[in-house]
Amino acid sequence: MLFVSLLGACLGTVQLGDLVLTEREDGGIDVSRYDGKALLTDLRFALGTGDEAFEFQAGAYREASGSTSWSSLKLANRRGEGLWLYDLVDDAGAVHGQVTFIAAGTRTLEVEVSGEGTNRVRFDAACTGSDHFVGGGEHAMDVDHVGEAFELWVSEPGIGKSETDDTPEAWFLTGTRHATSYPDPFFVRPEPLSVEVLTDARVGVDLCTGDRWRLDAWSPAATLRLTDADTPLALVQAHALAHGTPAVPPDWAFGAWADAVRGAERVLAVAAELRGAGAAATVIWSEDWRGGEEGSFGYHPKPEWQVDETLYPDPSGIDAELESAGFKWLAYFAPFLVESSSSWDEALPYAIRDADGAPYLFLGPSFEDTTSIDLSDPDGYDWVVAKLSACADVGFDGWMADYAEWLPTDADIAVGDAEVDHNLWPVLWQQASVDALQGRDAAWFARSGWTGASTLAPVHWPGDQRTSFDADDGFPTVVPLTLGGSIAGVAVSGSDIAGYQSVGNDPSTKELWMRWAGLGAFSPIMRTHHGAFSTEDWQFDSDEETLAAFATYSRVHAGLFPYLRGLAQEAVDAGTPMVRPLFLHHPGEEWGRMDAWLLGPSLLVNPITEAGVTTWNTDLPTDREWYDWWTGEAVGNGTVAASVEWLEIPVFAPAGAVVPTFADPPDSLVAGPLEGLRTLTDADLERTIYVFAGRSGAFEEADGTRYETDGNADAAGTTTATMAAGELIAGGLTLRVDGDVERTYTLIVRR
Repeated sequence: MLFVSLLGACLGTVQLGDLVLTEREDGGIDVSRYDGKALLTDLRFALGTGDEAFEFQAGAYREASGSTSWSSLKLANRRGEGLWLYDLVDDAGAVHGQVTFIAAGTRTLEVEVSGEGTNRVRFDAACTGSDHFVGGGEHAMDVDHVGEAFELWVSEPGIGKSETDDTPEAWFLTGTRHATSYPDPFFVRPEPLSVEVLTDARVGVDLCTGDRWRLDAWSPAATLRLTDADTPLALVQAHALAHGTPAVPPDWAFGAWADAVRGAERVLAVAAELRGAGAAATVIWSEDWRGGEEGSFGYHPKPEWQVDETLYPDPSGIDAELESAGFKWLAYFAPFLVESSSSWDEALPYAIRDADGAPYLFLGPSFEDTTSIDLSDPDGYDWVVAKLSACADVGFDGWMADYAEWLPTDADIAVGDAEVDHNLWPVLWQQASVDALQGRDAAWFARSGWTGASTLAPVHWPGDQRTSFDADDGFPTVVPLTLGGSIAGVAVSGSDIAGYQSVGNDPSTKELWMRWAGLGAFSPIMRTHHGAFSTEDWQFDSDEETLAAFATYSRVHAGLFPYLRGLAQEAVDAGTPMVRPLFLHHPGEEWGRMDAWLLGPSLLVNPITEAGVTTWNTDLPTDREWYDWWTGEAVGNGTVAASVEWLEIPVFAPAGAVVPTFADPPDSLVAGPLEGLRTLTDADLERTIYVFAGRSGAFEEADGTRYETDGNADAAGTTTATMAAGELIAGGLTLRVDGDVERTYTLIVRR
């Protein structure tokens, strides 16, 4: 389809950094490493012209009309020093664009393509027959997308999922297979090589449905970034750091979060209930801080931008009571302006516009006439930041920054083009929270995103899953969604325990709640949500057994703080996500595994995602021996069966794992002192370090305390010592501790 020959240049080879470009006689470009290892075969380009129109409804988009014509072009007129620059020409020699190859780092190549009078750029190359494409952002039904073709476009993910990417009849409600709030045009391949399109425009992908793969950017210019590394993990790290340091929340965010709605009395009662149950909980969040109302789709917050003083009189006083009990208090925001809102007249000048210059109205989540604040308008953006800041001023310590998928492509915005810049809307929305909370001890969380959003939101959640075990949009989708986000650069994440959406499925059950809470405990963030039908969904305090389970799992989660916070620091320093696909550490594993994840390098978490089961098989990587995290028993590798009651989740540690924990988890992960409470300050004075024998291992905490093992244990053992740095010996194994903080350390060796 593309160029057939090179015009005006002899075939040549050039080394740019560590990567080598070789011109092919048939007009393609091969990319290899300096040592000859092939990375990409027959890379080609095309320019296209497209004209389309979209239907918009409920945050979903359907292409109503349009087509793209692609031009078959040739590379010609190579020139340049330190880079390779070509013209893209037709058979008559007329120039239609340029291609530039630039060494953007020792092992990174950027290929810039721009067209003249066109608005599409295509990159494509030959498939190898052993292809994988892991990435593309958060997707509910896939981690490895090889053999699939779809669009990367910020949208509502839908309620429920179709099996394909064909537009369903109820396109405004049901999601296609790859509809997502957080796409990212970045993929890891097994060479190992990553491919990424640097653009903010819509990207279409075809990942070896035939004998070639392609990436199409809906813009007149785009850049293909190719990065070579020794391991797939190094590619993920390089991608994260290339876009900036990943954001992480304050320490207290790693304590359990519980939601409480329907007024101040309920919020304070939940705080007392959690303390009475012995839960290690640090955050309460109230999405109806601005008011709430019952509707046909459940209980939802009112579309306001300020506190509802009927439900929450004296919010500063409520916050003070919560602070004294060791809780931070979070609120909720969405970027909508609704006609019934008290802010309508005030903010209407900042609304997005239709073709006639009037506010662009659509049916919003509250089923009322709705528009969106124009975040590209400096005055509108400042209005949003002021409202967010006012929320923090009255006592809230952050919020859920919901939505940002609902930007109609035919809207008129102050700066830019609503279709071309559509994917940037979540980034603008999240930047507003960054600006509002600058310098405050606060945390906030978001669900939508695009390339670079991982540097903004300190916590991410993967959307509103069904309150069910359904495979299309229920509990099982949390694993692939989270893994996709991790590849995209999301460092810290956590899902709605027991889900949120009950349209087309039953409310959550006790069994689902228990299973999901187990996964929440072994997620970076453990957080409950009441669900849309809060009076019908099972809650963390629906009965005494469930409340006790929440307390138990919250203490497991809080006990892992030294490990979790160390992983978060690794994300900042090295770009490594806290949650990881198994193949990043165990190369023999399937790239598309969606049944388990690694929490850091040392905990394999395999949630029970089916209803009514009491036994469960876990497939452990065969490249090393494994231990049951709960019992310390050596279990070997391969398929391991376990009996799993509702309050059990299979978790395993590999030989060589070093996992620091609190010896006694705190009641709250706020820094103390607080009267009658064990705080982060108290818990930090003691550690229990679990070491799993069979290999050497190491781990570094966020404060720089480093643990490293020497020798192979000949027996299980335990020892305790108080020190800042030194050695502990148990079972024939030595653990070296190198730190600046004096603590009491207990070493437990599993063998």
